[in-house]
Amino acid sequence: MPRPPRKTEQPTRKALIDAAEQLFARRGFDKVSVAEIAEKASAYPNQVTHHFGGKEALFVESACQSMLRTAKDAERVSRHSESIDQHARMLIARLLGPGAESVMFFAEAMLMARRKPELSEVIRETLDRLQTAGETAMVATLMRTGWETRVMPDVITRGFWSSVFGLALEKAATGRDFDHASSEAVALLMMNLNKAFTTSSETEKFHET
Repeated sequence: MPRPPRKTEQPTRKALIDAAEQLFARRGFDKVSVAEIAEKASAYPNQVTHHFGGKEALFVESACQSMLRTAKDAERVSRHSESIDQHARMLIARLLGPGAESVMFFAEAMLMARRKPELSEVIRETLDRLQTAGETAMVATLMRTGWETRVMPDVITRGFWSSVFGLALEKAATGRDFDHASSEAVALLMMNLNKAFTTSSETEKFHET
């Protein structure tokens, strides 16, 4: 049975997440103190423990917030693309360009949560939200463009996010930067998942020949 939503509307809790997001994303887990986060949020250090149980949970919560915002931004930027190729490349360019800090932040949170069930649950909830939002955006794109596919939107979306986070985890483990070849590989994978897409007019032309 799913747990009730976390009360992110609580002003102090939200302020702590916002402050932690800004500090952790730029400097990482080890170089940010609880006292510094509390000061930036106009809160007390013991309120971190009260609302989150500790610094690790706050790191994960703030990484999830950052990732959800970045994913929404990437979808907004690519929403009116004119082809599957352009759509894939615009998404990747946004996520691994301006959004790379958030993607890496979330990858580090995934690694932190891997042996802690209470943190893993927060990561799973965020992945589910990314998946659902991706499917919704994909369906909206299909309706807008008339593109058709034999591949279900959830399969395309799951494959896309698995590729992005796989690349991020590789970067987290090796310290290598995202490069053009890696970004292009993810874009090509998405395009291959989508290669059954055709416009309605193209479908009609095919059947007429």
